Amino acid sequence: MGDVGSTDMLAAHSVGAMKVLVLTGWGDGSLNQYRGKWAEIEPDYVAENLLDAVKWVISKNNE
Repeated sequence: MGDVGSTDMLAAHSVGAMKVLVLTGWGDGSLNQYRGKWAEIEPDYVAENLLDAVKWVISKNNE
């Protein structure tokens, strides 16, 4: 879970972890303005905020 695609999403991808981009903080800019730097790495989920991200992760763990 993180708000920076060029580090958080790449780090999660490199270890095979679930990738959740949170739009608060730097997330919106990371998704839109800097998307080209990590274009080949798709987040598993893009959350509006941290609470949304946590709820999504919990729901995935309960499947």
